[in-house]
Amino acid sequence: MAGTYQIFAVGRCMGDLLPESSTLQADATAEILPGNMVAVVLDESGAFRELRGMLDTHGSIGVVKLYLGKTETAAGEAVFLLGQLNPPLVFAVPMASLLAMHRIVGRVCEGPQTEDPTEGATAVLNAQLDLMSPFLCESEAAAPVGPDWRPVDLDALIRSTTQTLEQVDA
Repeated sequence: MAGTYQIFAVGRCMGDLLPESSTLQADATAEILPGNMVAVVLDESGAFRELRGMLDTHGSIGVVKLYLGKTETAAGEAVFLLGQLNPPLVFAVPMASLLAMHRIVGRVCEGPQTEDPTEGATAVLNAQLDLMSPFLCESEAAAPVGPDWRPVDLDALIRSTTQTLEQVDA
């Protein structure tokens, strides 16, 4: 599909819902519903400037978040609610701070799996998801933000840089 691309999930911010080091497929054209996982890219000059600097992975904050819905501030500014599970946090992200938000539509391959989840691990995941439930907004589907945004193709960048250096050395 023309609007899809692959991303690599880093960190454990989605708890046991998404194994670390999974390769995911995002769709830059798909509508986003509350409860969907999304790939998020924040503007470096927006309200999340300092947080993005601490967690920078080519402009993404933890790469994958749980879309909880859309609301607005008391001043009327559109705000997307995004959550993560480990630790359970909710981010109120103004539209002006988002460069891209695309729905995760599948897993290309999963990262290393632990053995079958124990009852304890399943209970923790259920508790984390339950903590997000008060923030799920009944809202219409959101259009993707930044449908033309794509991650940097690091392999292509390295190849291009290597070719340029080889030409300079020649």
